[in-house]
Amino acid sequence: MKLSPAIVLLSAALQAAVSAGASSASLRHTAAEERKLRKDRKVDDEESASTQDAIEIGDGEEVASVVPQLRSLGDDDWNHGSFAVSAERSTSIKVYAPEDARPGDTLFLFLHRTDGFLPLRIDEWKRGAECFKSNNRQDECLRASHCVERDGPYCLKFRRDGVEGTGKDLATVLFTRKVTEDDPGCWIIDLPDRSTTWAVVTAITNVNEDKPIFRVAGRSCDREWESAFPSVYGETDHVLLLSQCFDDTAARSDFLPPDGTERLGWTNSYDEAGFLFGKLLSQTGQTGEQVTNGPGGPKCKDALLSVVVNRD
Repeated sequence: MKLSPAIVLLSAALQAAVSAGASSASLRHTAAEERKLRKDRKVDDEESASTQDAIEIGDGEEVASVVPQLRSLGDDDWNHGSFAVSAERSTSIKVYAPEDARPGDTLFLFLHRTDGFLPLRIDEWKRGAECFKSNNRQDECLRASHCVERDGPYCLKFRRDGVEGTGKDLATVLFTRKVTEDDPGCWIIDLPDRSTTWAVVTAITNVNEDKPIFRVAGRSCDREWESAFPSVYGETDHVLLLSQCFDDTAARSDFLPPDGTERLGWTNSYDEAGFLFGKLLSQTGQTGEQVTNGPGGPKCKDALLSVVVNRD
């Protein structure tokens, strides 16, 4: 990869982890450990995104598609490329930093899953936003604050407005991480059960390290064939990221970028798809609803996040 000559390659990082005897516990807990973790109810509140145990290699099969770097725009050079991958019926997913990411950039990892649990914590990443769904027609996103039963980094049960659900029908969680010269450049996330997981990672420049995310808005059922991302407040020179987690397969041309945005990443599998669009904001205020172009797909099959990135 092209992060930097100083960045550690994946193979070296994995060999080091093995030779160290895997000193950190993995996400794949024993049954006894999981029972002990079941009463962990105080972590993962809305303002705190602490870390979970180290991630171990699973046996998933991935089909990766790397999205080319956006062209250089001088002072508006806000994106250093993206990476997208799908792992079908897998217990793990491997994600890479984009080839053109550089030390000092911030990675935005949009992790998606259907019919399975997604973690609210990943070691050395910060959680920035989430949207969990228990059924297609669910009106509002379930968030970490709605979790009423936990098992380590996972939420087993949500409750919002008196309605309970597992959030396993479809889920998306955003994590961020600042790129350093010592980064391995690749992370393998081990997950419980065997279901399809997919991800899009993009690298954004000049992000505020203390507060990388300025505002977020989510939508779990837009009732449109297109995807209608909710309006969110942003300021000039912030970056707007629009993440679509879709619970059906879709071609690249089915959901084209909303007017004024670019497609940063796309991946699909036999029954799922993920899109990431973005743009540099040129004015302060509400972004307005952002609607995809193209034929779209079935209504209320997606989980949408409108994310404003806070840049220095």
